[in-house]
Amino acid sequence: HHGRHARPDRASPGIIPQNLIPPPSATNHLITYLKAMIPSSAIDRIIADYRLASTPDQAIIFLQIDQDNQCRTGKIMQYNPATGHRIKDPNKPGRINWLHSILKRRKQLPPDWRLTQCLFGEHLLPQHPDKTIALVESEKTAIICSAMMPQYLWLATGGKSQFNNRLTVLKGRKIIAFPDIDAYHDWLHRTTDFPHLDLKVSDLLEKHATPEARASHIDLADWLIEFLQDNK
Repeated sequence: HHGRHARPDRASPGIIPQNLIPPPSATNHLITYLKAMIPSSAIDRIIADYRLASTPDQAIIFLQIDQDNQCRTGKIMQYNPATGHRIKDPNKPGRINWLHSILKRRKQLPPDWRLTQCLFGEHLLPQHPDKTIALVESEKTAIICSAMMPQYLWLATGGKSQFNNRLTVLKGRKIIAFPDIDAYHDWLHRTTDFPHLDLKVSDLLEKHATPEARASHIDLADWLIEFLQDNK
């Protein structure tokens, strides 16, 4: 009796049609914040590379585009332009929203459209076949690190728990994972799920983080920004 609810294996992943994908844009609060410390040439490059888009109310849209150049969804996040921190006040709009949810509400996607996510930045893999992959948790960390350390190809899982089968596209690549400070042991433990990947987990933050940094759950981008501000 459960057969009729089974998902057909041949269902293609949920793809967002080209005409519904917002164009790249620099007018959002996060980019405004980053412009204060990152050279504009690097900002232009990350906007173009990651196809960063914006909503009318200045939230950033992190599109998930797969290695076949198809858009799966976009994560829409609102940041404070002065601090660069996420706005997480439940009374204010600005918690995470999703492009596919908005399009579904507007009836621009078919009712049976089904989300399948991919790594943020996955579309860059074919363009940089020889770069070492640097894997982080948040999209914001990936773009900041990419602006500062372009010798690596920066991809994001989209969350601590998303260290999962999305990683299988990285087979054959050299990968260094930079978990947020509170995810080190979790990610280290999960690498055993991927024996076929050339995957190392960096203990950079684990080694160098102060107790204050630990308390505020820093990630690699926070660490870099602090470093930049100290050295201005």
